[in-house]
Amino acid sequence: MKNVNTVNAAAVTLREILEQIPVSQKTIAENTGIPSAHLSGLKNGTRRFTPEYDLRLSRCFKQSEGFWLRLQLRADLRKAKAAQPDIKTQVTPLKKAELAMA
Repeated sequence: MKNVNTVNAAAVTLREILEQIPVSQKTIAENTGIPSAHLSGLKNGTRRFTPEYDLRLSRCFKQSEGFWLRLQLRADLRKAKAAQPDIKTQVTPLKKAELAMA
C-alpha cells in the first residue's frame, strides 16, 4: 500500500478556525448545540463530520452548507484510494456501447 497523506482537511480547518477566533470551544459548543467532546473529536479527526454537524458549524461560522461535508468526503476518498490502490486494475469500465440506452 502506498503511503498517502490522509489528513482530514475538515479537522485541520476546524482546528485552525478555533485557534484563530477569540471564542472558546465551550462557547462554540453551546452556540452550535454540538457537545464539547464531539467538537474536540471533530477537531482532532477522531469523529466524522455529519450532515447535522455540517449545518450547525456552517451556520455558526457563516459558511455555505456542505462545506464541512465536502472536506470530509475528500479525506474519505484519499483514505479509500490509499487503502485500495489496485482498484483501477481490478475494475473494468464499461464500453460506450454498453452504456448506451436501449
